[in-house]
Amino acid sequence: MTQKQRGWLILPASFALVGGVFLGRGVSGLLLPLSACVSAYLAVLFLKGRGRFAACVVFSFMLGAVSGCIAFHPSLPPEDTYSIRGIISDEVSVGSFGQHRIVLSDVSLNDRPYSGGAYWTFYSDDQLTELVPGKAVYFQASLYHPRGADNPYDYNFRESLLQRGILIGLYGRDNLIIADPGFFSLSGWLASLRHQLSSSLLQSLGDETGAYASALLLGMRSLIPSEDRQAFSRLGIAHILSVSGFHVGILIGFLAVLFRLLRLRPWTRIILYAFLLILYAGLCGMNQPVIRASLLLLVSLAGRALNRPRSGLHMLSAVLFCMTLLSPVQVTSASFLLTFGAVFGLFFLQPAAEKIRSSRIRPAFLRRILESLVLLFGIQLGILFPELLFFQRLPLMAFMISIPSTFIFSVLIVLLWFFMALLPFPGIAALLAGPLRFLTGGLLSGIRFLGSLPGLSLWIHTPTFFTACGILLLFAAFCFYFRFRRIVRAAMLLAGSLSIVLSLLPVSHSSTEYIQFSAGNADAAVLWDHDQVYVIDAGEADGTLSNYLRTCRLTPEAVILTHLHTDHAGGLRSLIDDDIPIKKLFLPYGAETLDIHPDFICLLSQLRETGTEISYLSRGDVLPLPSGSLTVLWPEKGKVRPGQDANQYSLVSRISLKGSVLLQTGDILGTHETYSAVPADLLKASHHGSRSSTLPGYLSVVSPQAILLSCRQQTRLESYRERCGDTPVFGTAESGAVTVFFDEGSFTVVPFLNPEQSERK
Repeated sequence: MTQKQRGWLILPASFALVGGVFLGRGVSGLLLPLSACVSAYLAVLFLKGRGRFAACVVFSFMLGAVSGCIAFHPSLPPEDTYSIRGIISDEVSVGSFGQHRIVLSDVSLNDRPYSGGAYWTFYSDDQLTELVPGKAVYFQASLYHPRGADNPYDYNFRESLLQRGILIGLYGRDNLIIADPGFFSLSGWLASLRHQLSSSLLQSLGDETGAYASALLLGMRSLIPSEDRQAFSRLGIAHILSVSGFHVGILIGFLAVLFRLLRLRPWTRIILYAFLLILYAGLCGMNQPVIRASLLLLVSLAGRALNRPRSGLHMLSAVLFCMTLLSPVQVTSASFLLTFGAVFGLFFLQPAAEKIRSSRIRPAFLRRILESLVLLFGIQLGILFPELLFFQRLPLMAFMISIPSTFIFSVLIVLLWFFMALLPFPGIAALLAGPLRFLTGGLLSGIRFLGSLPGLSLWIHTPTFFTACGILLLFAAFCFYFRFRRIVRAAMLLAGSLSIVLSLLPVSHSSTEYIQFSAGNADAAVLWDHDQVYVIDAGEADGTLSNYLRTCRLTPEAVILTHLHTDHAGGLRSLIDDDIPIKKLFLPYGAETLDIHPDFICLLSQLRETGTEISYLSRGDVLPLPSGSLTVLWPEKGKVRPGQDANQYSLVSRISLKGSVLLQTGDILGTHETYSAVPADLLKASHHGSRSSTLPGYLSVVSPQAILLSCRQQTRLESYRERCGDTPVFGTAESGAVTVFFDEGSFTVVPFLNPEQSERK
């Protein structure tokens, strides 16, 4: 292999490694990829020239497959109830309806150490102020294996946890004990230090400025109100609130000035940079964007110190190779694609920026502005596809507002670093606190005002292959690595723009389908009838429903809730947070008078204030649909007793679609099932298949051809099947989401995870 070939090997090898990881992600057996990897390595040893170059690329691909197979398919302990010990290693998040979400490290199961973190959730209305980072907890809980994507366009909860080093989920808090740890935990110590720094910032700067200081310096984005996060997102500057390469670059610049004043030698600087960046990454909870940006900067600095600077593409490829090999699960994360997309776009358009820098444009500051605009355009073009893919939102103000916001927030972050360094000297820090509060308040006022303006972003559906091709054509049109004629560049620019626009246009929907989402022991469903969308229960506040609606660019005609329990109505919060309009909300008669969580009263008041029309349904009410109608069977006016269990008065409806009947039962229990017992072709099982529902007499009257069951546990699904005899039961515990396609006089049931088991009735 020639020196030139060795110099360019890192570029194809890094992309081959990433491709191999994607292959390993879908392969559960290790034997085949490992054998292929060994064979490719032997080829590297024995081949020469171009053959060795190709063998190195193949070896990288198979190495990625092996590492991906190991990383995406770890061995897990069996699902059961365990005695747990762990250290709280991140801030405790308390969501809607008292849901606590906590990350644990140094976990032991039944007094046996377990390598890997745990995601712990439970519900409690108590103020558990002792639950702070660094504390040890002892309790009993159910261990479960986090599920992957069980729904169309689903958020992959399992892979999201794997990317944070979390392998198992825990639910419950029986016999909870909170105490100081009896041993040293590095992750717990760093989390405690981070918590203490954040508390000091909040105390010194006030709640608002302190929250932003904690977010911008320590990555504690959860302290920012959701309304502000949405304003940043609409303006296309949401990345400022997430500690990433932008923040690391400011820190490096801050340290560079300090080291220059101290006249430190180059290698001494690099060692200090490495130490401080490792500490900073730990303070940010081992934030992967921080690690990637730190590694990229250290590689660049080391190259300069060795007087062997490389091109940006070489550095990017080297960091891509190292980061993929160290943590293969990161390749599917949004931050991974955004980071490398931004840096790739920056490096790809750098020749154009250098051409402007060496031009004769006067005055000089105009040349600087044009150069910055070109580099900014490269960054925006680099992150365009991952932004559309993960967020389905195209911010129209991003290009205009990025330069001023970057400059202003850079100044603010530097001042906040100064302030945090002065925290040990309260008297001096107090002098800077007032100006910081004034600057932050003024900046936020401007962002909130701009973020409230209409038409700031376009809500689009998921990009396609043609979107990616359009973006590549735009890159080629603006790239000066290749010598194209102006007319060719103009043609590529026009073709790329048209390809992007046409691929993102909405497509008319002419079929009728009902989707029962896999939401654990919760209920969420969408009835998509031609171009009208109806939500029937919203599940929990986990984003399952809102993610589907946002991805498909759907606005519901109405949201119909069977009752106000968190497992059926908690997802209203996610719809609001994701800016999905709720024009009409239908509730069962008397829903607010029953035994429900008090947060629902506040949530309904918020919806009324924003213009949502809330109506109540009772027996005999009919809602027209494009392909049929929805008739309410229960509850009945005059029979709802205030203060009772909301399940007893759950909305039951008979949905007629193209000649077939779907009976939607919510959580109706056996004592009230008889009020809604009517023949139906398809039954959505009540109360997640509990023993207190779907009694034999009720099932005999309904006599369905197929049953849909929303539940988490396979054992419950099997138990329910035994009660239903020969009637096929499609359970989300086994099938993931279940979609029913309605044709004239017939319907087809299609399981998401097992489409080959589809049945036509």
